[in-house]
Amino acid sequence: MAPVFSARYRVQWSETDAAGFVHFSNFLRYCERAEEDFLLGLGFRYRFIDGSSTPVMEFPRVRAGCEYRAPLRPGDMFRVDIVDVVLGNKSIAYRFEITNETLGKLSAVCEIVAVAYSLERGESVPVPRELRERLLAAGARLRREAGGGGASSSEA
Repeated sequence: MAPVFSARYRVQWSETDAAGFVHFSNFLRYCERAEEDFLLGLGFRYRFIDGSSTPVMEFPRVRAGCEYRAPLRPGDMFRVDIVDVVLGNKSIAYRFEITNETLGKLSAVCEIVAVAYSLERGESVPVPRELRERLLAAGARLRREAGGGGASSSEA
């Protein structure tokens, strides 16, 4: 199955640890970078703003994790594929695969779950309709169609 979104990047020396490997925390940064590029491609910024440029909605993470398989080193070219997007009522669950193209090996499989959060109300809210529609058009699935996976069971 083709990825929902794919982006290529190069490992920077500053992203590595003393052993010369990409620090584990940077894998989640790579995922967020690909997520931001994906959303920008759909016409959305990460932060929803109103006409006055004031942020009105954020998407804080409620779960994040990676399973590491092969290292990335300075100068390596790598690809971040968003291989699945599952929409709950208030959540967006992303599954990523990070491939070291220099070695031809899968480097990590990661997941990030974000929740739509109203800054004004101070609580989680439904994912905005326009974003939901564009995500579905891009290949996202509804949680009920995905067998209930993706977001925590408390996310309706």
